[in-house]
Amino acid sequence: MPGELQTEPLRVVRSALAASGFIVVHPRHRAWLARHGVTAATAALELSGEIVCGHPDRHVVRVELGRRVAFLKREHVIGWRTRFKNWRAGFGWVSRSVREAVTLRRLEAAGLPGPQWLAYGEDGTGRAFLLVEELTGSADLRTVLSDTRLSPDDRRVLAERAGRVVAELHEAGFGTPELAAKHVLIGRRPLAVNLLDWQSCPPPGAVSDPDRARQLATLTASLAGELATDRDRLRFAWAYHRTVRQSRKVEKTPTPRFRAFVRDVLANAERIRNRSSVRDQRQAAGPPQRLVWLAGEEVCAVPDVAAVWPTPAVVEPFYAAAPPVSPEDVTLPDGRTAVLARFRTLAPLTRFVARLRGKPWRSPGAKVARVLFHLDRYGIAGPRLLAFGQRLTGPASADSFVLYEPIPHATPTAGTPEITAKLLAAGCKLVPGEVAFGATLDGRVVVTSPFAVRLSKRVTPR
Repeated sequence: MPGELQTEPLRVVRSALAASGFIVVHPRHRAWLARHGVTAATAALELSGEIVCGHPDRHVVRVELGRRVAFLKREHVIGWRTRFKNWRAGFGWVSRSVREAVTLRRLEAAGLPGPQWLAYGEDGTGRAFLLVEELTGSADLRTVLSDTRLSPDDRRVLAERAGRVVAELHEAGFGTPELAAKHVLIGRRPLAVNLLDWQSCPPPGAVSDPDRARQLATLTASLAGELATDRDRLRFAWAYHRTVRQSRKVEKTPTPRFRAFVRDVLANAERIRNRSSVRDQRQAAGPPQRLVWLAGEEVCAVPDVAAVWPTPAVVEPFYAAAPPVSPEDVTLPDGRTAVLARFRTLAPLTRFVARLRGKPWRSPGAKVARVLFHLDRYGIAGPRLLAFGQRLTGPASADSFVLYEPIPHATPTAGTPEITAKLLAAGCKLVPGEVAFGATLDGRVVVTSPFAVRLSKRVTPR
């Protein structure tokens, strides 16, 4: 626990755990969390719910605690690079969760908008968490702007209010490179603006003009063109600029300076718009991709499959002592037929390199699952992910699996220019020598093999 936390103006309750684990609970919510068993870091980390956002080393789970809903940001791998980065930024040798919680406490103390933190901590075994309360009745900026019922007056108010809120945060010394459309949360009535994901926010201090331009450019680039008109974007920029001017008690700013500011933001936006993290957000919002953690990283399934999954969750044929036969047809408890691919991996070098880089290691099963999730996100017809898992069986060995629902009655065929263009736009490359496509009975060309596609952060014209 970094010493600087003890000097924060908000008093916290800390419960010492074995080894170096700890939990910090917000005083206002201590009794409520205790009624639901959240009195230790291990208890918080084991809260169950649906995964609403995921990364190789961390994910966000929606949990219900009685009549209230919270989001659990759970880190199941904390690399040394993460701790070093946070230490170098002035937060101490801590996880992302602790760094973000410290920022949320500072925002709360300054009376600025931010998620309501409830508890955070580390369990001493390399895991960490941050629990924040749901902003009831709110939706992200993309969802609100895509609502055809949003009136022109509301669009104008929203653009001006968002520009003012971001400017106030910057003027107070709070800047974040995570200022993207999916992290801007809007209340329906009133149109309140809130920002999520403060894990990369530096300690409070003057936010430089280049940093402001880059952060505003991220917001601009991550918002699809059809969701906001040029007039909406200019309203936002002018409200931001006007708020900064008022904060600094500048009576009038020359128009050329505002124009230069807008040009700088647009130039930065054009430069970063093809980054995978930015490009993904411009996709049309489809049905939410949902997963349930059944046994840590060892079994993770979509909700309808999780409901019929055997108990205990780690069981044959998904994990078996015999060498894997892959892929194979299996029948689920509800009678559905699915394809199961199992992997037994011996990867001393890649495991060592991942540890050396402070990055999580991703098994073959997790890689294939990631491809399936990515295809679904971009609306590319293909097999449906049902479950996946990985477990480390030794310093260099691991077992993993992926379970998916195949495309029925698809015969191998060559890809069409349309589906190939979709794959490239989604940041996917074809694996040479593999059959990726099939033709369905109704004449559609779809992806039939997730092993024939791989993700790439950069897809060149070639």
